[in-house]
Amino acid sequence: MTNGRSELDVVAAALAALPPVGYGWTDEMQDLYERFLRDPEVELPQEYRQKFESQRERQRLSSSAHEAWWSLEKHLEAGDLDSAGQAEAADLAERCVRSRFVAHEAVSLLHTLGRPVGEEALLRLVRDPSVDEYDRAWAREWLIKLRREDNRARAREAVEGEEPLLPGVVRDLPVSPHGGGVEWPDDPDLLRRVLEALLPAGRLVPQEPPADWHHDDEGEEVDYSERPEWFDIGLVARDLMPHPTQVTHERTAELRSECELLGLDVSAADFVERQVTRIRAETAAGAFHHLGFLGHRRPDEVTPWAMDLARRYVECDAAAEEALYMLTYMNELPYGREVLARLAADASLRPEIRARAEGALR
Repeated sequence: MTNGRSELDVVAAALAALPPVGYGWTDEMQDLYERFLRDPEVELPQEYRQKFESQRERQRLSSSAHEAWWSLEKHLEAGDLDSAGQAEAADLAERCVRSRFVAHEAVSLLHTLGRPVGEEALLRLVRDPSVDEYDRAWAREWLIKLRREDNRARAREAVEGEEPLLPGVVRDLPVSPHGGGVEWPDDPDLLRRVLEALLPAGRLVPQEPPADWHHDDEGEEVDYSERPEWFDIGLVARDLMPHPTQVTHERTAELRSECELLGLDVSAADFVERQVTRIRAETAAGAFHHLGFLGHRRPDEVTPWAMDLARRYVECDAAAEEALYMLTYMNELPYGREVLARLAADASLRPEIRARAEGALR
């Protein structure tokens, strides 16, 4: 291997010279560090100076390592790295993540390396609690992407002989040609039967689906240290079971195994039950979303039953956001406003739900 050799050497040398990570930074320390970068002779406590000098050196080394990783990606895409070079690159990338050093670039390279060496390194990282939580979440996202096609291939397999976990009327919903999820029909009667079949027997605690976690699809920075595990579980569930037909006992067991492989917590005894409850609520949310558009165009076909069902879902804290969305979309109808007023006055509901209902009345 010639191409890529110098880049691997740069990363290896940077790791060998890397000072330790400095923990416990405060806003005040960050301000002082920025002053230190502008004026290295600024007066500082000795312990700060040591930490700042270490951080400055890490930044200097990261600049060269960043360029090396970028160049290695190009060599990989061109097929320049042989198997030995790929194994060395994977080892260096894993060490970088464990050292909290250009971890994003290192994870990206592991994803590009793919199977087997890239995937094996990512699997070790996501299951190791000593790895920084932020970097584990970042590695897990790319590992999910790496394994996505296999999970989607599993979703395309026939379900004959498997035990279904959702009602028949829900399983019979049309399949979308785009991704294999539900193709929501303009059929109010069918939507009504679907929502009636999915309605919980009582209030869900906690709510389902969970409160939205901001995941920026526009490329803006996301705080991965706050990324909840249910978000990644949901990504895997949608890959394995994009349509209600595929929600079976066998495939939820596979979901649990896949999530465990990804280093996610599946220890709860009701893990599968909770995922099925979530899928039911997410499917109901999709029905309400479509019903909002349909009801706006054809209100006579959905009044009053759609409003009553929306109220019952909100009271159960299942698909409550989308049920409220539908009521808000139809708040010019007298009965829709009556339901919203009832929800706004219901002290048993979450404060944010009551506030949303009250806001829709204005």
